[in-house]
Amino acid sequence: MRIGLPAGGEFALMFVYMAVIYWIIRPFGQDAQAGFGVGMRLNQSLFLPAMAVAFATAPIVGQNYAAGKFARVRETFVRAALIDAVIMGALTLLCQWRAEWLVRAFTTEPGAVAVAVATQFLKLISLNFIAYGLVFTCSAVFQGLGNTVPSVLSAATRIVSFIVPALWLMHQPQFRLVELWYISIASMTVQAAASLWLVRSQLRRRMPDAAAALEAG
Repeated sequence: MRIGLPAGGEFALMFVYMAVIYWIIRPFGQDAQAGFGVGMRLNQSLFLPAMAVAFATAPIVGQNYAAGKFARVRETFVRAALIDAVIMGALTLLCQWRAEWLVRAFTTEPGAVAVAVATQFLKLISLNFIAYGLVFTCSAVFQGLGNTVPSVLSAATRIVSFIVPALWLMHQPQFRLVELWYISIASMTVQAAASLWLVRSQLRRRMPDAAAALEAG
């Protein structure tokens, strides 16, 4: 329960993030909501390679941490972060190049407005893909160390840094959807920075030698 509940809380906060967006974009109509839904589903599908790396990283970190091989824990984190960065960087380029193709390849139902919203969302949010990969890698390290609370704290920073400016923005006279996506990009960057800081903090406390090596690298 101590490990599983915080990990589940991280996904619960993701639900809050999506629910808030659906609520904020109601004035733009059903097509805009449908476009966001399509874009978000594609977004989540593109995360699968990074999630696969993260799922493999957690047990490797846990095994080496339990065995007292702290240098391997550090090496696992660095390599997993690099692998995710390469994968997500390639997917970012794909979305920048053919976002509309991805949208139309996976659905033929939404109208022109929905396709435009989904395409714009995917193009902009893809700028965060590398940050997403880093967050997944950090979450895997927290799981391997047996402390998933930092994952929830990291996700909470994103929720706060997104919801507060988004609620303010929706009451502005010329509010546009693209501005909401920019706030999402900024909040994801905040979460990635928070995750990295929390990983280093955990390594310093649990494995001083590994933390020093991470700082040096």
